[in-house]
Order: sequence, then structure tokens, then C-alpha cells
Amino acid sequence: MEIARSIFREYDIRGIYPKEINENVIEQIAKAISIKCLKNNIPEICVGRDGRLSGESLLDCLSESLSGFGINVINIGLVSTPLLYFAAKKNKHKSGIMITGSHNPKNYNGVKMVINDNPVSGSEIYKLIDKDKPSTKKKGTIVYKDIKKEYIQEVKENVDINNKVKIVIDCGNGAAGCIAPDLFKSMGCEVIELFSEVDGNFPNHHPDPGKIENLNDLISQVKESDADLGIAFDGDGDRVGLVTNEGKVIYPDKIMMILSKDILSSKKGSIIFDVKCSNLLPDIISSHGGKPIMSPTGHFHIKNAIKRHNPLLAGEMSGHIFFNDKWYGFDDGHYSGARIIEIVSKENRKISEIENELPLLYSTPELNIDVTDETKFKIIEDFSKECSLDGEKITIDGLRINFKNGWGLLRASNTTPKLVLRFEGNSVDDLNQIKSNFLNELSRICPNIDINLV
Repeated sequence: MEIARSIFREYDIRGIYPKEINENVIEQIAKAISIKCLKNNIPEICVGRDGRLSGESLLDCLSESLSGFGINVINIGLVSTPLLYFAAKKNKHKSGIMITGSHNPKNYNGVKMVINDNPVSGSEIYKLIDKDKPSTKKKGTIVYKDIKKEYIQEVKENVDINNKVKIVIDCGNGAAGCIAPDLFKSMGCEVIELFSEVDGNFPNHHPDPGKIENLNDLISQVKESDADLGIAFDGDGDRVGLVTNEGKVIYPDKIMMILSKDILSSKKGSIIFDVKCSNLLPDIISSHGGKPIMSPTGHFHIKNAIKRHNPLLAGEMSGHIFFNDKWYGFDDGHYSGARIIEIVSKENRKISEIENELPLLYSTPELNIDVTDETKFKIIEDFSKECSLDGEKITIDGLRINFKNGWGLLRASNTTPKLVLRFEGNSVDDLNQIKSNFLNELSRICPNIDINLV
């Protein structure tokens, strides 16, 4: 059976259901995963799924296929990705597979993988697809387990919240709805819920807190209910969005500034951030005694950097935040929310007051240009070679240029057929100038691109 090469991404596996990813494809992926597991002496693996409409069928197929290839399966059912990572960390063999389309459109699904406590890329699995089936003496077992109570109990024991915090949570009808409301209520928060019912049709708004329009309902409810803060999650709950008591969106690089200051006040060490984050983040890390480390974007790259550097904290502009000071070092939107609430409780101040102490940023959110999966990397290659803008050029992930008055970035998305851009200036005029210069260069080098920023 021919499988589309394009679904095997640098981070994970994602494609359109049922055209690109379906039960037959999952069986072949399970075979490849089994080959890797057996090679690494991993006899058992945890599996789960998010709330996508195709998720239940794909998870059943994955479980049966892995079992058929001799792997013992612990099926934790409908969960957010952080719960799957938690289950893997608690398991002796430190391995887990998540069926999830993350924040992609509702007709997508995919696979995120960790084997032997290491992230696994889709590209690595693709190389094993055509290998012979693993020889198995007997079929593996399938055990069903609910991990939610254990996760909630451990988060509660890990954070210290001394006073009642009123929060609004927006689960976006994603998998976070199966855990976040219970978690924050158990922590003593007064919780106002938005769209907690898991529904793969996403009837209210798309579960992607990285897009401001998806936070409108949360902003309105925070203001209306006079809440202390608002928290939003993406479709599989590993990313977090934050809204202040005044209804202002705090971008994830500013969330990282708040968290870095808090963590570095009691511990010293390195903090990792991705290439899309503000220049002011490494300044704050350094000024508070930490060591800033820039990484390519993507949970796969961040997790590998965590393995290399053992930082206190890591995070990226998309809202993936990895706590490694007293948590397990995986991206967890729910735990990130808990740590933000802990800071608000500890400082006994409004989140808006805490945010107002940070430097003023003149920056854009993440911007996208629609292209194709087949052309996006060639566009970045051409732009990086031919760009004539003068500044410090960083090429670890696309092209980021640091200027005296700000910076600009152009990179290819590894999960969607898009170019990703972000800009920051020392003033509004600087920001507009840098953005204009970048887009003019892109038009000059790649004249066939329709530059329609979304």
C-alpha cells in the first residue's frame, strides 16, 4: 500500500483523514513503531487519543496492530496529550503514542510519539515503513487504564495555591475538556467553563490559542465575570493561551518572561526558547541569572534540547511550555496553567500588574502565508541564500535577522503548508519598517508567492 510521504513530518505524523491517514495507514505505522520498540527492548507502550471524530477508530486500530506485533499496550483512551506523556513518564518503559491532529483543521489526524523517553519524528518512522514485519512469538496484551486521577493528584501536590483564584477556561471542545475543569476545581479555583464538551466538530471556534480570533469568547467571559485570568488550550491540550483580568492577551514569549523570573528567583540554570520568541526574553533570562538558549521551533527540537541542556524551563511562541524544574519536562498546557495560577496566588496580585512590569513589546503575532508542502522548504532555502537585508543572520530554523532596532523571521511550518513570519521592533515605526523590508525581499526573491498575511 502506498502511503503519502508528506504526512511524515519533522516533528510527528499528520494528514487528512481518511485520504492520507486512515486505519490501513495506522496499521503500517504501528508496524514501524513496533520495529523500533523491539529494537530498543521496549515491550510495552501507552496509547491515547484526542477528541477528533476519527480518533476512536484509529486508536482501536493502533492498539490491535501494536498488540498483533507483540507489543503490550496500555490504552488510556480519550485524553489530552499531556496525560499521554504523563502516563509514559510513569511507565517503566517511558513510551507512548498519541493519536492527535493537534490544532490542525478538524479533518486532520496524526500521531505524536515518545519511545524510551525520547521524541520520535515522523521522518524516522517513515524509514521503517517498508521493513519486514517484526517476528513475534506471541500477541501482546491490551490493558485499559484511567490515568486522570493520578495526574490531578500529582499536579495538586506539585503546586502551592494559597488563596482562591477565579479563572475562565476555554477548552475549545478539544480533549482538554476531559481533564482541565476537574484539575482546576480540585486545586481550589473558582472555574467558569467555556466549551468543555469534547466535540471533534469544534462547533464554537477552532482550538488554537495562537490565533487571537479564537480567544474572543474567553476575553469576553473574563471581563464579564470579573475573573482573575483566562486560560485557553489547543485541541490536544499541550499548548496554553493566557488572558489577563483586563482581557489582554499575553503572548507566550511574555508568559515565558513571567515564568522565567519566578523560577530563576529560587534556582539558577538555563532556559530554552524557540526562534520565534522576543529578543527581550533572553535579556530577562540573563538579567535574572539564567542562561538563555535559542532552539529551532517545534516540540521535537525543544525536547531534544532539553535532553542536551537539562534546563529549568523551555517554551516556544506557539504556547508549548515545558517545565523541567519540578515537573517532567514535557509540554503541558494544563500544568502551565497551574503554574501561572500559582504565581498569581503567591504574589497576591493581578496578572495584569505582573505583566505590566515587563518591557513593552512592539511585535506581531505569528503570521502565515499559504503555500504548499512541496514548495515551502525551497522558498526558505532561496530566501536564506538571496536575502540582502543587513543584520545578524540566524539560520537554525529558517532565517531570523537581528537588527539594531528589532528583528524579523521567515521559516517554514513543519505541520502545515504555510510560511511562518514574525516581526518585532523597538517602536511601532521600527516594527513596520522591518516587516515591510522583509516582505519586499520575499516578493523580490519569490515573485510567484501570493503574500496574503493571515
